[in-house]
Amino acid sequence: MDIVPDYVFILPVVIIAAWILSWWGTQRVRWILLSAAAVVSVLCVVFGWHVRGPSVDPRTVGCSPAVECMDARPLYLLAAGLLGIGCCLVLLILTLMGEAIRIWRADRDAPAGE
Repeated sequence: MDIVPDYVFILPVVIIAAWILSWWGTQRVRWILLSAAAVVSVLCVVFGWHVRGPSVDPRTVGCSPAVECMDARPLYLLAAGLLGIGCCLVLLILTLMGEAIRIWRADRDAPAGE
């Protein structure tokens, strides 16, 4: 069994794919998608932090170390949210740089009379 399941990486991959596709749209679409991705990532962290599985007594269930009795799904949700927040922060910096370059090119290419 892997330490981190593959579905933890679904949220960051969707965020990156939507961000790349948003560059063919308007500036407004790009910022709305990036904001929505940040909100979803924060919600994943909050839900992963607050969701607790039922308390399990190792003597009742019969697991030798207590770690085997833990429900790891909230941890995976927390990890997906933290990865999503990290992606959103990196993409925010890239978006700001890309928008600055677009504005700079538009000002450079504009005629002097405008």
